Amino acid sequence: MDKLRFMLIGCGRISKNHIAAAAANPDTMTLAVVCDPVRERAEAKAAMLKEQAGYEPLIYTDFKKALEEQEIDCCSIATESGFHAEIALYCMEHGKNVLVEKPMALSTADAEKMIATSEKQQVKLGVCHQNRFNAPIQQLHKALEDGRFGKLVSGTARILWNRTMPYYQQAPWRGTWAQDGGTLMNQCIHNIDLLQWNLGGEPDTIMAMTGNYLRD
Repeated sequence: MDKLRFMLIGCGRISKNHIAAAAANPDTMTLAVVCDPVRERAEAKAAMLKEQAGYEPLIYTDFKKALEEQEIDCCSIATESGFHAEIALYCMEHGKNVLVEKPMALSTADAEKMIATSEKQQVKLGVCHQNRFNAPIQQLHKALEDGRFGKLVSGTARILWNRTMPYYQQAPWRGTWAQDGGTLMNQCIHNIDLLQWNLGGEPDTIMAMTGNYLRD
């Protein structure tokens, strides 16, 4: 089996995990290109790959140009959430497999278009929901599949994470509706995914309530 040639698009906070994955799987993949509109960020991730994997990727600031000039099998998209759909669609329309960070898109329409494009172009589309692979979650899922708890009648997911101002100050897109999508989309998407995956199906109806509360 030939190694898959990956391009990493987006060299922000989460990209270090993609670098680590490339370094940990040298027999099956090569991170051939790192791309970010801010060249210094791409250079920093190229240096990180050199340190961890022993080779340097090509550096681009325009992913479209990289697709034109390089042989790429799969694109890992780790940009701001608001650009996920646009970039994924372009890559798939040009015959590339896509692995995109969560959330896959900020609207149902964009997500459905991504799925339809994947099927039309006959390329793979994957979304990073890494918490499915946590050991306790894997054990729970197997127990559910084995019927250890009998018939499931309900499930509850709670998220109590805290995001302080320094988190949002890391990058200007964080905390914006246009590029972040809000807490439910950016953080709670993990728990929504786990709840749906473990309950074994898609919801029939959806209801939402929201409120803002301040201390006295």
